[in-house]
This record gives sequence, structure tokens and C-alpha cells, in this order.
Amino acid sequence: MNDLLPKGCYVMLHIGTEPSHIEETSGSALVVTGSNPFVLSDDIWIERLDEQLAEHIQEACEPPHYKIDSVKQDRHLYAFVRRVSDVEKSNYEGMVELFAVIALSRLIHPTSIGDRYCAKVFHFGLKDSAIQAIQFRGMSPDVFLGNNHRDWLSLEDAEHLRRLMPWLSKDKRMHDRVQRAYWNHEYAMRSCYLDARWILVVSGLEALISIGEKNLSWQFRDRVRQLAAEFQIGFTDDDLRASYKLRSKLVHAESFLFGLETILPKSQHNDLYQKLEALLRMTLRRCLLEENFGSFFSDDAAVEARWPLNPKPKK
Repeated sequence: MNDLLPKGCYVMLHIGTEPSHIEETSGSALVVTGSNPFVLSDDIWIERLDEQLAEHIQEACEPPHYKIDSVKQDRHLYAFVRRVSDVEKSNYEGMVELFAVIALSRLIHPTSIGDRYCAKVFHFGLKDSAIQAIQFRGMSPDVFLGNNHRDWLSLEDAEHLRRLMPWLSKDKRMHDRVQRAYWNHEYAMRSCYLDARWILVVSGLEALISIGEKNLSWQFRDRVRQLAAEFQIGFTDDDLRASYKLRSKLVHAESFLFGLETILPKSQHNDLYQKLEALLRMTLRRCLLEENFGSFFSDDAAVEARWPLNPKPKK
């Protein structure tokens, strides 16, 4: 009899505010608005869930409280869904793969979807299926956005994400430099502290372009300038000098950002950080979408050949 029941699925809800009518009609509509899912692979898709199912998942994942009635309402924009395989080699194996899809999606367009609403629906499609909340410890369950006002994926974003799906295969490996930068980007997304995000993003760029242990500050400034020109992001010499100097002061715990206004005024922190983060994201996205571009970061020789270091200016 159980063989006739629908199969199980892992689900990650994206909770947020729906786009306005103006945003919907300006080309930034939600990736899914009706009942038709957006298919990413044979086992993974994006779907607007049934309202009752979405409420049940939220109820499963939220604290039960005590002597407090929670108001049930559907607050999800859409959900990432992965079918549970017949044989899982490790506990929640499919859930881990779903996390990887979300991390890849942030290279296309950052959203605040995190780990608070992760669940296993035992019989996906059954009206009143059992639902198990999945909680992972040791990492931030939340994702924090900067000045990004569009907290959802569009149809165009999802089409780009579908092109990244082959990177989920265990047989397809990122170049080591790219992988280190990729995880620094994701770690930065999961911190609410600009001090920590600054270190992670600058280190992510260093992972891509630094060679050896000499002239690290000049390597950063010169090669990040070249990268920025590639993506038409404007950095001044003072921007790059301040970016690396702040990173060094923070890494060595000499101060917090609020105490480093002599290097960069507090009013300029967010704008400069957002440009650094955008450059890291755009570089990683192109590395994964265009493997020829990714090969420019395959090893020291490739970096030196594509991003040659100019002579350091004399003082």
C-alpha cells in the first residue's frame, strides 16, 4: 500500500515580500507565479507550493512556543524542491545538494533564502503528509543582503542557474582558486557583520589572484584593478588601497571598522564593500558559466599570464 503513496521531497522555502505590480511589469517578475514549476534538473525544481503545504512546512520549522497560538499564513514566495532518492548514502544527502543549488543561485542573484525553513515532506503531493523539520547546527541559518532590494529570483535568473547545475556533479570540480573564492562568497552572505564580510570578500578576491607571499598588497590592488576593468566596475587607487588596508587591520584584530575612519570614512564603508562583493560574485559567475574564463585562474602560471602584475610604483 505504501508503494502507492507519493515519494518524499526535500524542500527549502523562500520567505519574503512579493514584488510590487511595478516590479512585476518591469521585467523582474518572480521565477514562478502559477502552478507550473521551473525545472532545474531531473530531481530539482523551483515551485510555488500549495498554500496549505507551505503553511504546514512553516509550522513544522517554527518554534512551537507555549500557550501562544501562532497565526498560520502562507508567507513563501517559492520553494526549491529536491526529490528524495530511493537510496541515500548519508543522512539528508539530498538536502545537502539543495544547499549547494542555493549557494550557486546567489552567484546569479543574491537572495535571503536561508536554512530556517528546510524540511522533508514524506509524501510530497499528499494533502496531509508528515513533515520533518531539518535543522543543521554550526552555521548561520540566515543570509543577509546589502543594498539589494530585489529579494527573489526572476525567470532569467533561473535560466542562468540551470546552466550552473552541472557543477553539482561530484565528477566536475572547480579550480581550487575558484572553489576557495566561491565559499568565501557564501560565508560572507551568512554573516551580518560588515567587519567579517569585508575580510571574507577581500580574501575571496585574493584566492583568485594572489601568487606567492611577496607584494600581496600590490598584487591585490593591481590585479583587482584589472578584474574590475573586465567587468566595468569603477575602483580608484584610493579605493583599492583602503580595501586591502582595512582587510589587514581587521584580520590582525587591530581594530573594528568603526575605529578605522582615518583609512575610510564610515559613510563610505557600505558602498565600497558592495562593489568588492559584486566584483567577486561577477567573477565567480563568469568562471562557472564560461569555463575558458575560469581557466584563467587554474594555477599560478595561468593567473600570471592573464593578469600580469605591473611594476610597483616607486614611492
